[in-house]
Amino acid sequence: MNAALDGKHLLLTGATGFFGKWLLALLQRLNAGGTHIQVIALSRDPARFLVAHPEHAGEPWLRWIISDVRALAAVHDSPVDLVLHAATDTSSRAHEQPLEIFASVIDGTRRVLEYAHRNGASRLLLTGSGAQYGAIPDGQPAKESSALACDSRLALNIYGESKRMQETLAAVYMHQTGIDVVMTRCFAFSGPGLALDGHFAIGNFVRDALRGHGITLNSSGQAMRSYLHGADLAVWLLILLAEGTAGHAYNVGSDQALSVAELAVLVQQRLAPDAQLSILGRADGPRSYYVPAIDEARALGLAPWTSLEDSIDAMASWARAYNNRVVPESLVS
Repeated sequence: MNAALDGKHLLLTGATGFFGKWLLALLQRLNAGGTHIQVIALSRDPARFLVAHPEHAGEPWLRWIISDVRALAAVHDSPVDLVLHAATDTSSRAHEQPLEIFASVIDGTRRVLEYAHRNGASRLLLTGSGAQYGAIPDGQPAKESSALACDSRLALNIYGESKRMQETLAAVYMHQTGIDVVMTRCFAFSGPGLALDGHFAIGNFVRDALRGHGITLNSSGQAMRSYLHGADLAVWLLILLAEGTAGHAYNVGSDQALSVAELAVLVQQRLAPDAQLSILGRADGPRSYYVPAIDEARALGLAPWTSLEDSIDAMASWARAYNNRVVPESLVS
């Protein structure tokens, strides 16, 4: 990976979201270690980010562009070799505006593809979503070759369908311009920087455990999930950008499944063993199963290297370092 990135200019969108924070931390380490990567980071409000992350202020390898991804056409052109498009609003507020989600994903992706082609990029990585698969059969981790898809008749599937269309749009640009595009389908993640007050179960559990309120599940807790730590995520994305096969899709996530109830127990045991755990819901149908098969990623040497236990501990340490401040959801969108 280092050789493929050394001396390159990288455009990173979504630079201040959860993905972007971990990518910037990794890029900082790579530059400090002698891999020279010049990064153009796109953000709507980098000043706010730099207040919370002063370690990235004044970095000689990092240049900020203040812009929404959909306004990229108005941004002054700058030659780039690589593009990593990680800009997506996953906040619960965004999902209350389905047409805005569609416009953000499709228009934003098109602007990024146009910018990449116009400025000479040879490779581009798109961050998609496991939501593209729709309902995954219980106990059958989703494979990239699967024909699973969302029910396109339902408005609630706008996010997954937009991400599917994003891949088709990228395929068109590959065909017409020759740019190599690597596609990813990203599942669930954990680690410092994840919103504790958003719609992520693991973040809510860590928040409640640290506050000493106990952990309450309004559901039955039977839904199955898996979590990839943010540091592992960043390595995966850069390796896939550098080494992934153009035109292929790769699942990004952990294949180590556990139920939401088991997750709640794990968080309680590690952070608040004396706190109460309440499961109020009862099973009322087939359980949700959201777990990827990652054979394609493993073939490139990728794996969930960080244990979920260590990731939970790191989230707690991070939250305590900020005086148990609940991180606003807007900071990860």
